[in-house]
Amino acid sequence: MSHKHNTPSLFTRLRKSKWFSWVRDISLFALVFFAITTWQAKDMLSSDGSVTVAQQNLVTLTGEVSPMLDTEKTNLVYFFAPWCQICALSIDNLSYVDPDSVNVVVIALDYSSKEEVDDFVAKHGVTNTVFLGSNELKQNFKIQGYPSYYLVDKNNTVTSSSYGYSTAVGLKLREAFGK
Repeated sequence: MSHKHNTPSLFTRLRKSKWFSWVRDISLFALVFFAITTWQAKDMLSSDGSVTVAQQNLVTLTGEVSPMLDTEKTNLVYFFAPWCQICALSIDNLSYVDPDSVNVVVIALDYSSKEEVDDFVAKHGVTNTVFLGSNELKQNFKIQGYPSYYLVDKNNTVTSSSYGYSTAVGLKLREAFGK
C-alpha cells in the first residue's frame, strides 16, 4: 500500500507566506505607480536624447537676468505654480539634491503676480534661485500640470521627465542615475 504525502509544494508554502504577500503587494504597487507616471509624462518633451533645449536668459525673483541652465553640470528643472498644492508638498524635497552635482532650476509659472511667487517661496523656505517663467516657456517645455520636472544634461539634452509629486528619494535616484 502506497502512502501519498500531503505536504504542500514549495510554491503553495511560499504563496501562503507573509513575505510573499508583501513582495507581491509592493511589486503590484510599483507596477501601477510606474504605469501612472509613464502615462502622466506621455505629452512632455521626449527624454530619449532627441530633444535639446535652448539656453535662455530668464528674470529671477530678485529681478536679475541670468542663464536658465548651468553648462558645467546636469540641471534639474522644476516647474511649479504658487497655487499648486502638490508643489507646496514637493518643493521642500529639492533641498535633498546635491548642489555640487546637480544644478536645481526652479521656475514659477501660472502666477498672478510676483508677490504671489514671493509669498510661496518665503512660506516654503526655498533657497534656490527662482525664475519667473512665461507662457512661451510653458509651451516650449510642454508643461501640462504641476509640478513638472526635467533633467537636462550639460549639453542641454533632456534625459528625463516627470510630472507630479516626487519624493526626496525619487529626486536622489534621478540625481544618481541621471534619469
